[in-house]
This record gives sequence, C-alpha cells and structure tokens, in this order.
Amino acid sequence: MTPGLSFDASKTGYNTTTTATTGFPLATTTAGFNFGVGTSTTSSTFLNKTTSAPISTSLTAPSTHTSLGTTTTVSSVTGIQSGAINFCQLEESINKWTLDLEEQEKVFVNQATQINAWDKLLITNGEKIVTLNQEVERVKIEQQQLEHELDYVVGQQKELQECLIPLEKELASLSVSDSDREYTYRLSENLDTQLKRMSEDLKEIIEHLNEANRAQDSSDPIVQIGKILNAHMNSLQWLDQQTALLTQKIQHIDQMHQSFRQESEQNLHLAYN
Repeated sequence: MTPGLSFDASKTGYNTTTTATTGFPLATTTAGFNFGVGTSTTSSTFLNKTTSAPISTSLTAPSTHTSLGTTTTVSSVTGIQSGAINFCQLEESINKWTLDLEEQEKVFVNQATQINAWDKLLITNGEKIVTLNQEVERVKIEQQQLEHELDYVVGQQKELQECLIPLEKELASLSVSDSDREYTYRLSENLDTQLKRMSEDLKEIIEHLNEANRAQDSSDPIVQIGKILNAHMNSLQWLDQQTALLTQKIQHIDQMHQSFRQESEQNLHLAYN
C-alpha cells in the first residue's frame, strides 16, 4: 500500500490508492476524501459484483492558509497483512452462521410462544382473581346480613325464653294437679265398681224378699223392712246415676287436660326448635 498525500495552496485534501495482492483477484479501490466535497467508492469482488455507494461527507475544520513555495510528496509504506480465505471456508462460515441463526430463531420462537402462553395464563388468572374478589365481596355482604339475622334470632330467643318462664311454672303446677286428678279418677272408678257390686247384691236380696213376702201381710214387720230396703235400693240407684254423671264429667275434664297438655308440649317443642 502506497498512500500519496498532496498539499495545495488553493485546496486541502488527500488521495489514497491501495493495491493488495492475494490468492484472489481483487479490484482496485480508490477513495478520495475531500472536505466539503462528495466522495464515490467502487468495490469489486471475486463474484463479479460491483457495488457503488455514494458517500457524502461534510466536515468542518478550522481554516488554515498554507503557502509553500515547493511541492512536498510524502510516501509511506504500511504493511497490512490480510488473512487469506477461500470460498469453501466462506461457505462453511455462512452455513454455520445460518444454522446458528436458525437455532436462535427457534429458541426465540419457543420463548415467544412460552411468553404468549404465560401472558394468556396471567390474563386468565387475573380474570379469575377478579371474579373471586367479587365473590368474596358478595360473601362478605351475605355474611353481614346473616349476622344481622342471627342477632335478630338471638333477641327473639331471649324474648321467647322470658315468655316460657311463666309457662314452665304453670306446667309444673299442672303436673301436681294432674297427679291429684288421676288419684281422684281411680278412686271414683273403685267406688263405682263397689256400688255396682252392692247394687247387684241388693237386687238379689230384694228379689228374694219379694218372693218370700208375697203371701205375707203388709202389716208384717218383714214386709215393712222390705219396703225400707226398696227405698234404700232406690237411693242407691240414684247414687249410682250420680256417680255415673260424675265419672262422665271427670272423663271430660281428663280429655280437656290431655288436649291442653298436648298443645303445651307442641308449643314448647316449637319454641325450643
């Protein structure tokens, strides 16, 4: 490489000519750089492709006025060692780079697919979280309503307990009267049985006396005793009738008591439930 530099009083610039000899024919590249002037670069390779790229550079440098009476030419030789490369190596490198690019592309596509799936999953989970949050808010509102209802039920239960206290006392007193009533009812049954037995005995005695006294005189003391016994029999029959009426009344009272007791038990059952 032999660079040539020229200085002129009217224009400041330099022209560079580079010549490289390798195992491949290369075109000569000539680049001229002028301050404030357009530059054109032409490159030719082994594949006979020509690339022309206009390069326009505008650099502002401090103005320098140089006045030289003679022309000075400076030549310098710089050794630049370029690595020799052939077409096979270039093709292998291009193939390797292509494979690497394809692998990177696959990795990128896979990662993009995963990120897309994760994004969709995040969006879905976000929607689920919003839905769950709404459900939680609704459950909180329902819980508050339930607490208010429970407070109301507790108040009603307290009032019901206060109302049940006198009923329980009355029920306790009724239980005592029930035992007395049952004792009276059994006693009346026993009396009724005894009276029926006595009535049958008296009937038999009266019939026997009537048969024995049919032929006797009315002034006979035995006849008079029979009349007295008949009067007693009538009195006992009347007592029997009154006892039957009393038994019916007791049964009616017992039925009323049973119905009242069932109603009380139902009310207590409903109150405690």
